[in-house]
Formats: sequence, structure tokens, C-alpha cells
Amino acid sequence: MSCKQYQNLQLETDQITSQLTERYQPYLQCGAGCSGCCQHHLSLFPVEAANVKNAIQNLSPEKQAQVRAQAQEVIAKEIHSESVTCPLLIEDNCSVYEARPIICRTQGLPLLYEAEDGEHEIDFCPLNFNSDEAIAALDEAHVVPLDPINLKLAIVNIEFCRERAIDPNHRIKIADLC
Repeated sequence: MSCKQYQNLQLETDQITSQLTERYQPYLQCGAGCSGCCQHHLSLFPVEAANVKNAIQNLSPEKQAQVRAQAQEVIAKEIHSESVTCPLLIEDNCSVYEARPIICRTQGLPLLYEAEDGEHEIDFCPLNFNSDEAIAALDEAHVVPLDPINLKLAIVNIEFCRERAIDPNHRIKIADLC
């Protein structure tokens, strides 16, 4: 059941991001081949990890081998505290784009979240909204509501983990899925 709930959350997130992408298109630099947000190694909730792992298993054998090799490079670099790129990138494109995690679906767009001091903040990729006109176009009513989406993700993950007797607090690094 929770896999369906996760798919529904993906669709809901995609609807929000699609509307915002259309609204803010003149101010967005993001697009196919832009992997500026992918210069890290995410850890995922089990529900997202299962989804990504399934997508990796559905890649061609050649792409699976490339992703596995890149995952090993990421693991080796992290041992030495070196910066890494997401192991799922192939030629600056996500190899599992349709199955990408929720956070990846929202990146680049204006994200509304509650900061540690309790204030609401809007954040976005520094490549986007890089003019006074672009900043003026931002509207708090038209942002990705990150905290509610993350809360829904946590709830879906708890249900997924409960059904499978998995620790819902366990995080899985993407390289460990390859």
C-alpha cells in the first residue's frame, strides 16, 4: 500500500514542480544536462531507496555497470572526505530520472521551509533567480512547500517500514543501492 502512497507523493510533487517550472521558466537555468544540484551523495529513506533500487535494476546492463563503477568511486572518495557526485549521473543526466527521490524533484525551484530559528525561508539554486527582476517575481504563494512534502514522505516511509519490519530511521546511501 505505501508504495502506492509514495507514487502518489511523487505525482503530487511533480504537479507542484511542473506548475512552478512553468510560472518561473524565464528565471530558471535548470534543465537536462544541468547537474549542479547533484554534487553530493544523498541518503534516502527505505521507501525511496526501494524505488531507486528498482529503477537501477531496470537499467540496461551497460548502464548498471557504469552506475556500479561510479558508486564504488563515490565510496572510495568519501573515505578520504573528497567531494563526490551522485553515482546515478551518466553524462550529467540522472540515469533513473523517473524514479528520482523527492528532494531531487524539487531542486532548483524556490523552496519554502522553516529554518532552525523558526522563521520561514525561501531557498533556490543560485543559478536561478539571479537578477533583481527574478527575485521580485518570487511569490511565497508559489513555492515548493518543502516541510509538508517532507512530512508526507516521512509518514509514507513509516508505513512502508512498518509493513516490512524495517527501521524507519535507517537511511541508505545511493551508492549502497548499486
